[in-house]
Amino acid sequence: MKTIWRNTILSWLAGLAACVVIGLIIGQLLGVLLLYVLASLYWQLYQLYQFHNWLRYSGRAAPPEASGIWGDVFDAVYRLQKKQRKSKRRMRQALTRIESSTTALKEGVIMADNQGNLEWWNNSAGHFLGLIRHTDRGQVITNIVRNPDFFRYFSQKRFGEPLIIKSPAKDGVYLEIQTTLYDKNDHLIFVRDVTRLHLLEQMRKDFVANASHELKTPLTVIKGYLETLDMFRDSLPVSMQKGIVNMSEQSERMEQLIEDLLLLSRLESNDKREENQWHKVSSIISSITSAMGPILKDSHSLSVHIPEEAHLYGSYKELYSAFSNLVVNAIKYSPDGGAITIKWESSEFNGVFSVQDSGIGIDPRYIPRLTERFFRVDKGRGSKTGGTGLGLAIVKHVLLHHEAKLQVRSQPGLGSTFSCHFPANRTRNDAVTAAIAITTDENQDFTK
Repeated sequence: MKTIWRNTILSWLAGLAACVVIGLIIGQLLGVLLLYVLASLYWQLYQLYQFHNWLRYSGRAAPPEASGIWGDVFDAVYRLQKKQRKSKRRMRQALTRIESSTTALKEGVIMADNQGNLEWWNNSAGHFLGLIRHTDRGQVITNIVRNPDFFRYFSQKRFGEPLIIKSPAKDGVYLEIQTTLYDKNDHLIFVRDVTRLHLLEQMRKDFVANASHELKTPLTVIKGYLETLDMFRDSLPVSMQKGIVNMSEQSERMEQLIEDLLLLSRLESNDKREENQWHKVSSIISSITSAMGPILKDSHSLSVHIPEEAHLYGSYKELYSAFSNLVVNAIKYSPDGGAITIKWESSEFNGVFSVQDSGIGIDPRYIPRLTERFFRVDKGRGSKTGGTGLGLAIVKHVLLHHEAKLQVRSQPGLGSTFSCHFPANRTRNDAVTAAIAITTDENQDFTK
């Protein structure tokens, strides 16, 4: 590079010196110098014209013939062009391979921009959702997949958990939708056929519901005979008296387990749901604390901080069941002298119902599994506390019905705090009557 510039400058200076000599000889120094400068300028403009014309029209053609600086510029640009064409060819081949491999996937893949406008999808996604390339490209995905659950999932960006919906294009097919945001909040959507898993899960739910329902009749008969025997307990041998007491306790526990299973089945199937209304949070908690007498010990310290103006929109029975489960757990797992605090806090963004205890606490590694059916951190707790292992599973499903989330904070030996976070459209802080209507996501027009 330095050699070329040095040679070019030396050549120009040599020409300038020759022009000075010639000008002095003929007595026209200024004229000769002017002519030399104009000739040099013309040469540079001509080379620039060739360069511009080559870039504009030739494309892949060889660069113009030139020497010196311009020849080196032409060669350097030509090498860059060849390198760029090679890179584009490799990139095009890579994109073709990616598109071919994605097209061959059994799972559907959809790319949409940050507004949800469809940009690209593979054949499986088109098959599952009934997408047509020449008409649906550029359309908002919620206009194509007309499902209220999907509308809420996509518009509210609830991408933490996958969504299961019926296929809009294939009868009897259930799809799992999972969305990931990338780049500038663009959407990468995966669609998977989970019909078999859904049917197996439905069979499990039906079996649990049917078995629980069928168990109620024989259990009622057993309880009836146990109550009859209990009436004559004093005339029975001592060993039999103890057995009757134990059987009565276990039958009560089994009856509670069956009731919890039936309630959980109804929550999962949305069957026979109570109509949503406005309810005073303090009234719900007052009813719960009044019923806690048999398990609340004198040594326990129970404090309630619920504003009278706090209202919550939902099903009374479901909310009562969820809140009571949290309160019962706090009491059962708090030692003598333990403090239980029930609070309601609200803001413009949400309302939070929380139950805090000073009990034995939970290891953080077990917290994600707490809402699983029958999951216990300590396998021996069930027999000691009389629990069914379904309480937090019921809480989870109730909160799902009310667009709320459960948050658990706990440390072993330091107690636990269970918080239910309700969206702002389900909470009010004034004296609202139960007859006032609310505009929820369920009433939104998802076809817009």
